[in-house]
Amino acid sequence: MNDPDEYPSRTRASRYEDVRDDYDDEFHVRRPLRWTAGQKVIGPAVAFVVIGVLGIVGMVVAILAAIVEFMTMRRPPPLAVQGLALFALLLATVLFVVVIAGGFSMVRLRRWGLAATASYIVAGLSLAGCYGILFYPFGIWALVVLYQPDVREQFRRPPGPGEALQ
Repeated sequence: MNDPDEYPSRTRASRYEDVRDDYDDEFHVRRPLRWTAGQKVIGPAVAFVVIGVLGIVGMVVAILAAIVEFMTMRRPPPLAVQGLALFALLLATVLFVVVIAGGFSMVRLRRWGLAATASYIVAGLSLAGCYGILFYPFGIWALVVLYQPDVREQFRRPPGPGEALQ
């Protein structure tokens, strides 16, 4: 009576690649809010670290190129102009360091202000011309995520007993 061949309509045919097989493992699994917020910010955080490293490398190359150019010119510009150009490049280097620090603060869900500042800096790369267009969408993405109430709440939450103070 319990033979599957006797009642073929009552048995479920085993199908490979069943849609339900994809979701059974995580059905009704409740994730902590901290985990969910961490998953939201991990993409922009990794992008910020990469953008910051690329920016620092670019600025170091630009500083070296400017120094070589100033030294090889027949009629170099006044020292004030040279100093201003090098100051601007050093300031950009410092801003890319802030972007890296903001990326790490997003990963740890600490220092919301630093993460938001880094997001505004990366979004401001839209003013950098054709090179900045590759990077500024990550700043907008980070701003959208950082201003979500559940993510902001996780930045405000004190560290738990298993988390290191930062």
